Amino acid sequence: MQSKLIKALITKGLLKEEEAKHVLAEATRHSVDPDEYLRDKNLISEKELVKVQGELYGLPFVDLERTEVPYDILIVIPQTVAENYQLVVFEKKGNDVSVALVHPNDYRAIEAINFWAKEEGFTLHLHVTTQLGFQNAVKNYSPFRKEIGEAIESLEAQRLEESRGERKGKLIEIIRKAPVARIVSLIISEAVNAGASDIHMEPGVRETRIRYRIDGILHVYLTLPFHLHSSLIARIKVLANLKMDETRIPQDGRIKVTIDGRDINLRVSTLPVSGNEKVVMRILPTETKTITLEQLGFIGKTLDILKGIIARPTGVVLVSGPTGSGKSTTLSSIVGALNKETVNIITLEDPVEYYIPGINQVQINPDVGLTFASGLRAVLRQDPNVVMVGEIRDNETAELAIHAALTGHFMLSTIHAKDVMGVIPRLTDMHVEPFLISAAVNTLISQRLVRLLCQKCKKTVTIPQGLEKEVSQELDHLPDPTVIEKFVAAGKKLVFYRSEGCDNCGGTGYKGRSVVAEAFQMTESVQNALTGKYSIDDLAKEMKKQGNMTLKQDAIVKALQGLTSLEEVLRVTRE
Repeated sequence: MQSKLIKALITKGLLKEEEAKHVLAEATRHSVDPDEYLRDKNLISEKELVKVQGELYGLPFVDLERTEVPYDILIVIPQTVAENYQLVVFEKKGNDVSVALVHPNDYRAIEAINFWAKEEGFTLHLHVTTQLGFQNAVKNYSPFRKEIGEAIESLEAQRLEESRGERKGKLIEIIRKAPVARIVSLIISEAVNAGASDIHMEPGVRETRIRYRIDGILHVYLTLPFHLHSSLIARIKVLANLKMDETRIPQDGRIKVTIDGRDINLRVSTLPVSGNEKVVMRILPTETKTITLEQLGFIGKTLDILKGIIARPTGVVLVSGPTGSGKSTTLSSIVGALNKETVNIITLEDPVEYYIPGINQVQINPDVGLTFASGLRAVLRQDPNVVMVGEIRDNETAELAIHAALTGHFMLSTIHAKDVMGVIPRLTDMHVEPFLISAAVNTLISQRLVRLLCQKCKKTVTIPQGLEKEVSQELDHLPDPTVIEKFVAAGKKLVFYRSEGCDNCGGTGYKGRSVVAEAFQMTESVQNALTGKYSIDDLAKEMKKQGNMTLKQDAIVKALQGLTSLEEVLRVTRE
């Protein structure tokens, strides 16, 4: 059955009958709302869609995509309320307040804003706007942006003076001026306060985009006038002790700053892009206290396997997963648990991210020939008990690690593979003989990171029937059903959670991350298989026989526990 919105779009000639039928069929198949499916698939421009939707509810459209809403107007409604209900104040004249909604069919939001206006004594004028317009407006909420704006105004005033001939300065003078230094300082401090792991400074055609990676997801936090880009990059290069006049090749450096009494270390990477330079700053952890495996999120038999490794460290342990999946943090946790006065532990890292007292940590430096392979050769002459190599990425490092394990050393490393089943083929691609893999490798781990739900605004949700069936099928194959007994009542619907966004989580609904993982042990039957003919199917059967949860099952269990959302589980496990 067609919705009012789809009928209106057909009437206006914005949607064809055939397209409408396809939308309805697909929405039914995926058990989702047709209007939301239409919006997600971008069959019609969002502006046209929102305008028609607004007409159905008798609300005018306002375009906020290029409009800078002043900070003092925005804060008429608190940021958490705006982000929770997807609405924003964009104009205020006396007691007349104009508010733009992203979802005019959200009666919960309309009821809340009407109640607020009545309590405050305002006359309310509702409008509709696009998601992009809403995001453009709310980005100005933070006082941080107000300070950035003041710094830019100050810099613009100085540029105006120089253009009039009152003062002329070179680039080196510009980057040392208070406004540029202030902007860079504010960008870094805001990232630290927001809990970001990375700062991306990217040049565009007309503007410079500042993005923060928070809990693994990139968010646009700020856009700046493009003419500031060179000055900002130059300022960062000065702080990182990089070559100012070199823009043709990538450069790497480090910055150490103090924010609110805390020492913050940043790893700086520059990259030439389309006649300009992009900068990424990784905010490195400064804590010396290692995180336990339980704190990282390991549970069940996977946790038992890792604890067994720590109790009797032998052979090679490899952790796989994509970039940013927490592999190095897991290795650091294992190394921290092994750290004793009687144990000589040496690590080869690029970069050294976690400084652990009592451990000899070596920073890889290819510029002077200190690679993982050459470093490992030197380390093995240092009488180590435990060696951690940041990454195995070539035949030389792989064979050195294998032979070191065969001579009595405990080796830890990471490797890029999709899952535990992909690690052995990855090693054979590096020309490591299968019989050596079977003799030396002890345990394989594959992991991802899921965002944790904000516990302050978490609520139960109903999931589509088709999705519930998919989840139930995964749970039916759990090797140990007891792990979900207290979360799943017999014969009842599965209960999942979602967070709406609040002050505690900055309106995102998520705060923090947890590991989801799967483990595979090299049992005698696997070793025998590797010395002869074997297939991935044989390894998969052995993993099932070992009674270990798959990565997806681990993630679903955490969703049932209310630690994460099902949307986050699907995002991570379907990559």
